[in-house]
Order: sequence, then structure tokens, then C-alpha cells
Amino acid sequence: MRKFQRVNQPAFLVDRWEAWGVDWERRRSKNPSAKFNWPQFKGKPLNELLLPPLKEQTQEHCSFCDSFPVSPPSDDTIEHFRPKSSFPREACRWENLYFCCRHCQRKFEEFDEALLRPDADDYDFDQYFRWDYTQGTIEINEHASVENRNYSASWGARASRPHPSASRRRNFPLHLNSYGKSKAGGSDHPALPT
Repeated sequence: MRKFQRVNQPAFLVDRWEAWGVDWERRRSKNPSAKFNWPQFKGKPLNELLLPPLKEQTQEHCSFCDSFPVSPPSDDTIEHFRPKSSFPREACRWENLYFCCRHCQRKFEEFDEALLRPDADDYDFDQYFRWDYTQGTIEINEHASVENRNYSASWGARASRPHPSASRRRNFPLHLNSYGKSKAGGSDHPALPT
């Protein structure tokens, strides 16, 4: 989970995201099994308009597992950090939306506020995780503080599942070349340029 800096929300969201969230909340309260459909803006589904800026801010890497390129084998998807079923008013809120792969979009039943956000000001990969590029997995940093290991554990179950593609291993040398950084004996995980 590489750190990134969130870009400003697209202008079309500024005055509309709250109303779209209220509409989804209303539909969901009338029919709890209602299926979420992205609102339309100027004849296009909102997700089609949101994907380009969401992808740009992560340089087209999955916000959570760092898979690159996301497609193929996955689809380009938008993750609702706070699930739209439990937090319907945040369904279109910019700060709640993340570009991710299909693998990472699969959620657990319960949402945990302790989940880490890759765009949080105080997030630093090395405080929580370490990469095992030979296996293509993200692991909890055993040298992290107890508190940080607890935060990592809340996210770690998602991160430690075997990834459906070998893109992490395959692209590791590209990451090093792209960012020109490598720490001997430490994490080889640079932050995205801001």
C-alpha cells in the first residue's frame, strides 16, 4: 500500500456528492436489497468520470495492493473505503473513493475504522508493513510498534491473501527503476512522488 497524495476532487462532485449520497440512502432505506448504480452526470455514469483522476493520483497502481497494471487480469474498479451499504451518504464522497483492483475490492462483512488509508497524512508503509516480493505478498512489519501492528492486522488479512496475478513480483524491478530508490536491508518501497 503505497502512500499517495489525494488530488482535489473533480469540480462536478463539489456541489453534487452529498445529494447523490442522500438519494442512495433514501433508495436503500426503501429497499435494503437495492443495487447501487452510479449516478449519471452529463449522460455518463459517475464511475467513468471518476476513474481517470483516481487512477492518476496512484499512477494507475491499485491503492491497496500496489498491483500494476491493474488491468488485465483485473478490472478497473472504485473501492468505497467506507462501504456504501453502511455509509450511503458517503457513496460519492471524493475522500471515500479509491482506485483498486478487483482482488482488493472484495470486502469483509464488517468495516473497521482502524483500517489504514494510503492517503492519510500520517501513513507510512514502513511503519506497518513489509513486502515479500518473492511471494508477492504484503506482510505485517514484525519490527513495528505494537499499536502499529494492531492497525496493520486490521488491514493485513486483505493484504496477505495471495494475489491473483504475479504483477507484484514481475514489476518490482520497474518500481526500483522508476523511483530510483532502494534501501539496502530495508524496505524497497518508495512513496509516490507528490
